[in-house]
Amino acid sequence: MAFEEAVIAGIGETEKSRPSPRNDQPAYDLEEYLARAARLTLADAGLDADEVDGLGVARPSVETPYRYPLLLADELGFRDLAWITATDHCGGQALPLLAQAAMAVDAGVVETVLCLGADTPKVPGGGGEVFPRDPRGLQRNYKDPFGVQGTNAEAALVQRRHEARYGTTPEVLGRIYVAQRRHAAANPLAYLREEVDLEAYLASEPIADPIRLFDCVIPVNAGFGALVTTPERAAELGGDPVSIAGVGHNHSPSVPRDEPLTTIGMEPAAERALGMAGLDPREADVYQLYDDYPIVVTMEMVEIGLCRPAEAARFVAETDFGVDGEVPLNTGGGQLCAGQAGVAGGFLQLVEGIRQLRGEAGDGQVPDAERGIVTGIGGVSANYDGVLAANSVMVLEREVGA
Repeated sequence: MAFEEAVIAGIGETEKSRPSPRNDQPAYDLEEYLARAARLTLADAGLDADEVDGLGVARPSVETPYRYPLLLADELGFRDLAWITATDHCGGQALPLLAQAAMAVDAGVVETVLCLGADTPKVPGGGGEVFPRDPRGLQRNYKDPFGVQGTNAEAALVQRRHEARYGTTPEVLGRIYVAQRRHAAANPLAYLREEVDLEAYLASEPIADPIRLFDCVIPVNAGFGALVTTPERAAELGGDPVSIAGVGHNHSPSVPRDEPLTTIGMEPAAERALGMAGLDPREADVYQLYDDYPIVVTMEMVEIGLCRPAEAARFVAETDFGVDGEVPLNTGGGQLCAGQAGVAGGFLQLVEGIRQLRGEAGDGQVPDAERGIVTGIGGVSANYDGVLAANSVMVLEREVGA
């Protein structure tokens, strides 16, 4: 176990929304989603707000003021906090934030840390991005002149190269989306609740060939929370605590020059997490893999050790990713189908992984789930956009006797 004196004792996940003039979906602001996530998480753990002595905040993509974590703590009514921290890892923030919280609890600095993440990319008239569009000149100097505009176009280059090298066709990748859409249909908090088949996936609108509409995450507004405390406090609260068996990160990864466009740089993070947990990746019960595109999920499967690069297409084509299958994948629908809450999107994988190990996933429950692998990716993958990337892997396990 990575942290002997820290466990996860509560989770929270709000409803998703995509408000627009064409619908009546709620348009809560960022702080309201964070407040809702905090309330849900504390209620799940059975704690009052005044029992929290540490706060972790994931930085959102929408513009926030200076000292935002301190302002948020005040807005949410927390007083006399002994410890406060924040992360800025883009979409992969959930795992580093939870690791920081676990380290603080394990070290005895605090007893209870509430970790929160939310984003509101679909608030009408909302704020802009935190960073200027192109602070390093990479986009305007090296991409725009060649027509590479945005992440979808970059992912198209990756997918095209992967297909040419390994035979990873849309017919293969569609199996990931179809499985996750089926899982979303059983998840009351997913945004897309209707199943689709492979034919519908292949017929979805082209965005940046070969990337289709169903290859792209669906942006939503939402908030998430996870509460970390000591095993003793968790026992007093009851419930089903989950342990962090292993954690690994890899920031600004170096990727082999002979693997252009087909390597993320997650392998070192996976080796650290799996080694710490003493887990063969093929022996996990659930796999919550960061899923901005099916091709990225495929590359993650390789880098966490489920298959070799040359076997990836065949592995995806032949593996059952259902809740009763060999590799239960993104069992709540993942960000592709449940929705991506901006740079808080990775919390979806974390919360679903914990929910599975607690046996609370309802119709989407994996039988007898005891250990799960969760991944996170922040920034843009190192091999096609400099080195602004952060890869994280965490192994979760159900508490013995829980």
